[in-house]
Amino acid sequence: MGVVRRLLNRWHEPALHAEFDEELRFHLDARVDANERAGMTRADAEAEARRHIGSTLRATEGMREARISGLFEGLARDIRHAARMVRRQPATAFLAVLTLSLGIGANAAIFSLLNAALFRPLPFPDAGRLVAVVDRYRGDGGGLSGGVTGPTIPELLDVTQRSQAFAGLSFFDMRDTQTYGGLEPARVFAARVEPSMFSLLAVRAAHGRTLRPEDSAAGADPVVVLSDGIWRRSFGADPSAVGRSLTIDRRPFAIVGVLPPDFSIDYLSPEAIEIYLPYPMIPIYTSRSGPFANVRRVTAVARLQPDVSLEQASAEVRTIGGTLVLEHPEIYRADGSGRTLGFEMDVQPLRDLVSGPARRTLLLLWSAVGLVLLIACVNTAQLLMAQAIEREPEMALRGALGAGRARLARQLLAESLLLSCAAGAAGALQAVWLSRALRWLLLDRLPVIGQVSLDLPVWLVTAGAALGTTTACALLPVLRLARVGPGPHLDGRSTVVARGRPRHLLIAVEVAVSVILLVGAGLVVRSLMDLQRARGGFSSDGVTLMRLRGMSAASGPVGPLGATYRRYLERISQLPGVEAVALTSSPVPPPPGVEFTVVGQPADAAALARQSASYQMVSGEYFAVLRIPLLQGRTFNETDVAGRQPVAIVSAELARRLWPGRSALGQQIHAGPGPRAATMSIVGVVGNVRSPRQLEDAPQIYVPILQQDEPSVALLVRPRPAALVSASSVKQAIWSIVPQQAVFGVRPLDEVLSQAMDGDRAIAILLASFALLALAISTAGVYTVVTYITARRTREIALRRAIGATAYDVLTLIAGPTLTWTIGGLLAGIAGAVAVSGVFAAALPGVATIDAATVALLAGVYLTVVAAAMCVPALRALRLEPAGALRAE
Repeated sequence: MGVVRRLLNRWHEPALHAEFDEELRFHLDARVDANERAGMTRADAEAEARRHIGSTLRATEGMREARISGLFEGLARDIRHAARMVRRQPATAFLAVLTLSLGIGANAAIFSLLNAALFRPLPFPDAGRLVAVVDRYRGDGGGLSGGVTGPTIPELLDVTQRSQAFAGLSFFDMRDTQTYGGLEPARVFAARVEPSMFSLLAVRAAHGRTLRPEDSAAGADPVVVLSDGIWRRSFGADPSAVGRSLTIDRRPFAIVGVLPPDFSIDYLSPEAIEIYLPYPMIPIYTSRSGPFANVRRVTAVARLQPDVSLEQASAEVRTIGGTLVLEHPEIYRADGSGRTLGFEMDVQPLRDLVSGPARRTLLLLWSAVGLVLLIACVNTAQLLMAQAIEREPEMALRGALGAGRARLARQLLAESLLLSCAAGAAGALQAVWLSRALRWLLLDRLPVIGQVSLDLPVWLVTAGAALGTTTACALLPVLRLARVGPGPHLDGRSTVVARGRPRHLLIAVEVAVSVILLVGAGLVVRSLMDLQRARGGFSSDGVTLMRLRGMSAASGPVGPLGATYRRYLERISQLPGVEAVALTSSPVPPPPGVEFTVVGQPADAAALARQSASYQMVSGEYFAVLRIPLLQGRTFNETDVAGRQPVAIVSAELARRLWPGRSALGQQIHAGPGPRAATMSIVGVVGNVRSPRQLEDAPQIYVPILQQDEPSVALLVRPRPAALVSASSVKQAIWSIVPQQAVFGVRPLDEVLSQAMDGDRAIAILLASFALLALAISTAGVYTVVTYITARRTREIALRRAIGATAYDVLTLIAGPTLTWTIGGLLAGIAGAVAVSGVFAAALPGVATIDAATVALLAGVYLTVVAAAMCVPALRALRLEPAGALRAE
């Protein structure tokens, strides 16, 4: 009878029992009738029939076993027996559950983050066919070389016209805006969306409508679509908000729709998007001769045709990109030989665009907790192995009484199942707490889809980890059981001492894995310390950062942005207690990424590859606010405004590279992204600034912000010593000039710069925590093994001491083999750390390279801790009185 049928029969036991009884009566009556026909009396016939059939109870049980699965009863008996064994040895069970639960809980918590960032599908219909169109430079292109950037609007229009692979293509960018109507102007984060984006993502408005193509046309009435969040927060979830007006950047916009609460593209954005505006499809953006022809700041999303693969779409888009290079060499800088700088267009899954930067980091963290779980599993196997050795006489006796090895193995596996349930439950509780800690540490710094939560996939992984690890831990005792014979244990005088090689091999594995984690965490922590020490060249003490979103002259009577900014600076500098005030495009210089050329020198590919600098717009007092020293020339002054000769200030590192031994003053460079590109004269040289996450001096270019039309700026205010300048007084000074100006993001500059390191700091904290956990578990494993060996060899130690063995002899006997295997594991771990150091460098760019000093320090620390763990039980053995120990034995 099949197993499935036998399992189903459990739900029909009463009927089957009645059938069994009826079948037995039938056979008994048939035998009695046959006996009577043979000449027996009725009584003799019945007695002979009962003797022939035997015990009816035994026959019933035989039929029951044949037709009803006894798996559940047997498992229940095994679990009850396992519970009794746990009660007999609670310390072993507690240590096993605690050790495994630490590894299981850490894995579940990290997997919850991994699931949200890498595995959870995008919340759109048929999201697997959504791709991103990207640009990259694979050849000699300076700051963009090898990197992925957004395409330009003209490029996307060409792809739309020439491609057959896409069912739709759209794009958007993001920017600050400001609204009015509250106590003060408010900043709102907006997305400018090409209208077909909503149909591409199959999104319908919850109220009203989404954007239409005519909304992007030149001269169209300004309209806006609200996110569900701002609709509820600012309009009280009132459906009549559709049709009303919202003032954005001092212009009235008609509210035409409200998006559903489950729609979001925030994971493609640095922060939550609250309003959606139509992207203006006007010549300044769409023309290749316009000032924005080579500006790459949009995110492009496309949907593949049903019968088109990703590879086919990629090949088609790369072909289109190659054609554009040939058609427009003036944009893509093809040299005289026809060779380009490696520009190409491509597509990638939208999922990869979201999670790409974090993928390696998250997989590294999951690998780290996987190693912690491996160590926990090995350590638990040590405990179960010691327990199994102690139970060898019991197992031998049960085997002698008829229990087969499969039955004994099933008992051990049942005990592991009990442990897995307890460890899984404890691990789940720990995962809840750890996932909250992960939200605090990492959620704002990694792209995730939805919320980090312990959902069904996470619970399934947790249950699988609990069951798999405990079963793996039980394998060693089960394999040892296969070699156990009852003979040496049945007379009660067994002196068999278990061989220690398997346990020592497990110790070596624990040590090797722990060292790999320790070295990796040490490299990350050292890199973080190097980055913190390297930051310098400026002083941010006491400086307050405020952010502004400027408005163009067309928006009101305030005049050009440069003139408005100059009035802001003049008014704020007059406030009591203000030492210096400045405007800047970024608080500190960004990483190098803008190419530049030196006027009078050839702009070949090799030169461009070397000439990439950070590019920052600042006002003249910026250097005084951050106390960056002026080395040569001058800073910017009131004459460096729009319409005058473009000028620049460069860092000492840039001057050293380009004009070694000469003055940089008066030299000319051509620099600037997109429409900001200009030929400018160098009027000053300042000290080098090392920003957060920057280890070495880099070329830096500063240009006057008053010569630019830059709407998004940061205001830096330095108070005089012992003076206090309130944010409200600065706001009032700004509003005295432009009452509609939004001021937001008011924070100490030190806090902002420290936050730039939060991602690195969080990774370092996690890896260090996992490494310390691995160290604690492996040390406990060493301690357990040496303690067990000492307890098993108490009589031998007593005999050796009685015949004159020294303390050194006893220590060598007890700790020597373990120390030898520990050193072997240490060497293997160091070799493994060297081998995987490249993985850390790839997952965490900027991580320090492995070096002998770091390895020696960490290995020394580990060996010291393990040696201490071995010495405790060994020294306890030395305090044994030989006579007392022998009598106890």
